[in-house]
Amino acid sequence: MTDLRALRRIEKTLKTMRPWQSTAFATAMAQRSLPNYVLFAEVTGFGDVSELNHCLNMLWDYAAGQQSSKNFERLLERLDEQTPDVNQFAMYGVYPALDMITALTTAIQSAMDPHEDDAYSNARLSLATISQFITEIETTDEDDRERDEQALELLIEQHPLIQQQLDFIEAAIELLQHAKPNKTMKTSLRELAMNDGVSELGISLEG
Repeated sequence: MTDLRALRRIEKTLKTMRPWQSTAFATAMAQRSLPNYVLFAEVTGFGDVSELNHCLNMLWDYAAGQQSSKNFERLLERLDEQTPDVNQFAMYGVYPALDMITALTTAIQSAMDPHEDDAYSNARLSLATISQFITEIETTDEDDRERDEQALELLIEQHPLIQQQLDFIEAAIELLQHAKPNKTMKTSLRELAMNDGVSELGISLEG
């Protein structure tokens, strides 16, 4: 999928993070993927994006020390209604949308019950989302589907979207390593994650 050495380095670093840092990082990954869900919702009419924004707002406040995770179980309940069933949508877009819900769920669970794998789980998920997207756009006919597997893996590893996401992950890690759980951190990391409304797949909220 991607450079294994880079992934191992990222995993090692993320697993040494403090709980609030891990939750903040997981939240940043979810924030980055929000446009994928927004586009899916606009096309299908499924889902309420305001519910996702509410969850993200609560998570950012928690990471900044401005919010308790006491009632976060309710956030998980709210997400249940926003989770698409891949069997009900005959379109690729349902998968990035579902990945966004998965990332957001992981961030909420990280706030409620921190685990060392939470941050890395969302980092790895984001890269998998991109890999699946590249595979989808690069295998549009029978000839493409028979493309040498190693060639496809190399294409994915060197793809600009993968490199951009790895750069984002590194930037988020560096920011958190030199930050404290406060409003300044929240503002800086959220702005970085929002990326002017462009997701890890290059999908823009501005159309």
